[in-house]
This record gives sequence, structure tokens and C-alpha cells, in this order.
Amino acid sequence: MELVIPHLQMIPYEFAAERFSRWMAYVLRHNPERYGLQIDRHGYVDFEEFRRVACGRYPSLTPERLRELITASAGAERFEIAQGRIRARYGHSIPVEPPGPAVEPPAQLYHGIAAGSAETVRTAGLKPTDRRLLHLSETAEEALAVAQRKIEQPVIARVLAREAHEAGVVFFRESKVFLVAQVPAPFVRIGQPQASPTGPAAA
Repeated sequence: MELVIPHLQMIPYEFAAERFSRWMAYVLRHNPERYGLQIDRHGYVDFEEFRRVACGRYPSLTPERLRELITASAGAERFEIAQGRIRARYGHSIPVEPPGPAVEPPAQLYHGIAAGSAETVRTAGLKPTDRRLLHLSETAEEALAVAQRKIEQPVIARVLAREAHEAGVVFFRESKVFLVAQVPAPFVRIGQPQASPTGPAAA
């Protein structure tokens, strides 16, 4: 059956992998309905239907090229193909359920926050802002790199993940990213501001 996308006209773009990856992330994480895509409870959409939508914007996109982009090292961390379906692994603002079981986290995980939020985090803990789940990194360096994309002087919050897990906080994992609904304040330690040499980058 041919996919029909009502009231949506897309202007074709010259293909560029990074631009396409950003667009794909937007569609799968935040707004599949805008493009007429049916998403299941774990965030999957039909691979061929997604490609047809993508071809409205990138007419030269073949199934082979799409698979190649997703299975490349960077793409595989962010997206997944399984049984003729495609999904974003994390970063959703729409309601989706983690596809895998809960995991036992390492002793510590890390998350970057704005310096002005430090006192709030000390008292209220860590909570997601523009995502459904909070994203935690395995190293402080990774958390800093992620935070500096949006924050000029981020502060690194250290999460006592193993202790939180033993107290009942549920963790999931997607690629290198650990996901959690929130982290209560007793399991969070705040570091010092980390200046970015170039300022916040575009997301």
C-alpha cells in the first residue's frame, strides 16, 4: 500500500550525511506523525515507509544507502534496524518504551547541567528537560562533550548509579548511553563549572 502524507510538501535537498542524520533524528525522536509514519510503543516505524518519506526530501536515497548510514559506527549508536523496522535508540520527546530489559549500571555515571541549575539539582535531583528519559554517560569527558554542545559553562553531575540501582532506580542502556526516568538528589554529586573554549555549539 502506498504511503500517503497529507498536507505535507517537502523541498528536495542535496544529500549530505550529517544533515540527513539530523533530520532522521528529528523525525524518529520527535515528530513521526507529521510525516504520516505509524510508530509502535518502542519507537519503531516501517523501514520502507520511512525511506519513502525520506525520498521526498532526498530523492537519491536508496535502501542500500539508508542501511549503510545506519549501520556505520556513528549511526549504529543512534539508530537501529530490526525486522524491517527502524527506530532512534534514544533522545525521544514522544512517549516510547525502552525495548530491552533494565540493566545494572556501573558504579558511577555522569550528566552535564547548566551551572545555574546546580542548586536545584542538589535538592531535587536530576530530571529530563526536553526528553522523556535522562541520558547519562559512562565518563565525565563524554558528559562534558555532550553538554558543551548546548551549554557554555556546564557543570558535571556525578551519579552514584550503583547505589541508586540498589535503592530501586531503574536504568536502561542504548549503545553507550544509559537512560533513567530521574535520579533522586541523594545519589547526585555536583562538580565545578567547565568552560567551553568555543562556546555552545548548534545541536
